[in-house]
Amino acid sequence: MNSRIEKIRDSERKSHTSIYSSETLYSSDSWLKKPIKTVQELVPHFKGYNNLRVLDLGCGVGRNSIFIADKFAENGCRIDCVDILDIAIDKLQVNSDELGVSDCIHVFVDTIEHYPIIIGTYDLIIAVSALEHVESKEIFLNKLREIRDGIKTDGIVCLVINSDVREKNKETLEDLEPQFEVNLSTKELQSLIDDVFSEWKTIKRTVSYQEYDIPRDDVTSHLTTNVVTYVGQKL
Repeated sequence: MNSRIEKIRDSERKSHTSIYSSETLYSSDSWLKKPIKTVQELVPHFKGYNNLRVLDLGCGVGRNSIFIADKFAENGCRIDCVDILDIAIDKLQVNSDELGVSDCIHVFVDTIEHYPIIIGTYDLIIAVSALEHVESKEIFLNKLREIRDGIKTDGIVCLVINSDVREKNKETLEDLEPQFEVNLSTKELQSLIDDVFSEWKTIKRTVSYQEYDIPRDDVTSHLTTNVVTYVGQKL
């Protein structure tokens, strides 16, 4: 792994550890406040499913996976949760115990690029603000294909990916290097997604501009991004 990737991952580890240590799932002012809207919208697609199989790449402390587990536990549900951070997985296990869905949650401390996705295994794969943290564009594209191939017929993929990320020192307005391993233009990202999932039914395809402050070592970064959301179904 090169020094740039190591530096970015160290920075992300520090910022996420700070939030995971101080914020409580579903009782927070951060992104941990609730599952993302797109994941909530997916629930009706799986009504009546038994033994739902889900993969959550970059699961964090469980804001999306625990929500899904709660909705489908009674009909059988297994969610494979992958994250690079030990603290995220530890918190996820605590949260799933407290919310009564631990039987549905199976955890893996691993990088997204190294976690193998078995062909035709999952009804749903979600990756929220995660795929942009693989090591390279080539690996990113290969992982998209692996995600595509890991879905069962009628299954769904839900991707939320940052693009055109810019960071500035909030106080000095000096440009900072974006702390994202893969930082594609919005146009290129959408083109790659459209190509990989060209034979799928598109359920949702949006771009949303977002900006927020985030701690980066000894400075506060003001980050802007075009968030690309893609939800597709394998026919």
